[in-house]
Amino acid sequence: MRNSDSLSGFPLLHDYQLEEMWRTPQPIRQSQRKRGREGWNWRQRVQYAIGHALNEYFGMEVEVRREVPVQYVLEKWWPKQSNSFESLFHYWDVKNKVSGELSKICALNNDLLVPVMLYEQFCTAVPELEVDISLIIQAAWQQSEQADSLLIQKYMVDYNPNVISTFQHLTNVFCYYAFGALPQLIEVYCLLEGKKVRFLPGSASLQQSMDYVRLLKDSREDMHGMAERCRCRGCMGQQGSQQNRANKDKKEEREAKNCRDRSFGPTLFS
Repeated sequence: MRNSDSLSGFPLLHDYQLEEMWRTPQPIRQSQRKRGREGWNWRQRVQYAIGHALNEYFGMEVEVRREVPVQYVLEKWWPKQSNSFESLFHYWDVKNKVSGELSKICALNNDLLVPVMLYEQFCTAVPELEVDISLIIQAAWQQSEQADSLLIQKYMVDYNPNVISTFQHLTNVFCYYAFGALPQLIEVYCLLEGKKVRFLPGSASLQQSMDYVRLLKDSREDMHGMAERCRCRGCMGQQGSQQNRANKDKKEEREAKNCRDRSFGPTLFS
C-alpha cells in the first residue's frame, strides 16, 4: 500500500474520478473547464469545506475536540461567497443543514478517540483484477487490535446511491488487499438529507465487490475519456437511442432507394 500514484503498470481507478463520473453524466470538456476552484460548483465547495473542517476537528486532541463545537471549525472553511449557489437562501439553507448534521454526528461519535487514517489518499494493487485502486479515506477508526475491526466513514454533501455503491465496493476490495481483511463497518453520511447508510461487509460481499470493480476496470477507457463522453446508464441509453435512430434512418433510406429502383426498372427496360 502506498499513498501515491501506482507504479505497478496496472490501470488506476481513482475514487474521486468515479464520483465525478456519477455526479456529472455529461461532463464539461477539458478545454471548457475553469482552472482550480474557480470552476467549482456549490457542491464541490461545500465538500471541500466539510473535508478540511473534519480533518482539523478529528485531528485535535480528544479532550480539546470534546470542548470545541464542530460548527466553529466548519465556519473557518465555509465558502465566504454565495455566487456558486442557486440563491442566497440556498446558501444559508445548505450551511444550516450541514452544520446541524455534523453537530449531531460528532455528538453520536463522541466515543471515537484517535483516527488511524484521516483524509489520506492511498493506492494498493489488486493483482487478481490487474488494477490499482486509489482511495481517499476520510476517517478510519480501529475498534480493536484485530485487522478486521476497521470502521471507515465517508461524509458526503448529499445522497447519491451510485456514489455510495462505488465507495462501498472500492473500500471492500481496497481493505482486503491492503490490510488482508474486510472492514468491520462502513458508514456513509449524507449531510443534507440527514441520512446514514451502513454496510456490514461479509464473505459474500467481497466477491460482489470484486465483480463490481472488474466492471469499472473494463470500462476504464471510457472513464479516462469522460471529458469527451460518458458511459453511465443515462448516457449509454441516450447513445443507444441515437444509434438505433441512425440505424433506422439508414434502413429506411435503403428501402426507399430500393423502391425507387424497382419503380424505374420496368420503365427503363420496357
